[in-house]
Amino acid sequence: MPTRTVLVIDTNPSTAQRVADALAATSFSVRSATSLSAAEAIIDGTELTAVISALTFPSGNGYDLAKSVKAKQPAAAVFLITGGFEVYQAARAEACGVDGRLCRPLQPDAVRTQLEGALGPISTDPTDLVEPADDPEPLAIPGDAMEAVDPSGDVAAPFRAATAVADERIGSFIPRDWNQLPLVRVDPNIVGPAVERAILELLPEVVEAVLRKALSSSRSFRDLVEVAVDDAVRDQLPDIARRVIRERLAEFDAARSGDG
Repeated sequence: MPTRTVLVIDTNPSTAQRVADALAATSFSVRSATSLSAAEAIIDGTELTAVISALTFPSGNGYDLAKSVKAKQPAAAVFLITGGFEVYQAARAEACGVDGRLCRPLQPDAVRTQLEGALGPISTDPTDLVEPADDPEPLAIPGDAMEAVDPSGDVAAPFRAATAVADERIGSFIPRDWNQLPLVRVDPNIVGPAVERAILELLPEVVEAVLRKALSSSRSFRDLVEVAVDDAVRDQLPDIARRVIRERLAEFDAARSGDG
């Protein structure tokens, strides 16, 4: 059976390992790249069946990458990975030839379903070995992460990736069918700062909306603000007057110098 190659592009090397786990014992081999330059070298030199790429990179984005892949290898299927607070632009993705979307954290069933939807059934053959991803990070499974064990002592298949999440963001970790998916362990040392940063980024718009609503709906709040503004202006009035007078004097001096 001929080997088909899937290229995984993400700054987090563990993403390629997740895809490799999902395609274990199939006719697919998995290659990985953690930068756009490395990805372009593989795209130019390797016949690809599919490309699974992150949506954003420090120096580019998945939409432009998809357009480039389709121009060089039209038959290759392209999927974009989204997560956290990334906004997926469906119309732009379609225009760039994107075949589908995957959400973090990657689930084996979701990876296989997307590939089968674009490429047809994926056969399982133990004699076809998957090539290891380029320099993947090992996925260590701590003892307390094994949520389910079958009678033979092996970890149940849906829980193979039940390990602490690395630097994947948390915003899309609760899909609509959350109660049908295996549990995902998260690292609070990573999730906490990510959530705090996201809240701070949204805070200005939230505060503005709250203030506008209060000013338009509460007479007592408007009165309070007017008093506070009056007090603030009154306190700053001497400084404002002094600055205005000095600026006017400077203008007069400049005009007189010009006349002289």
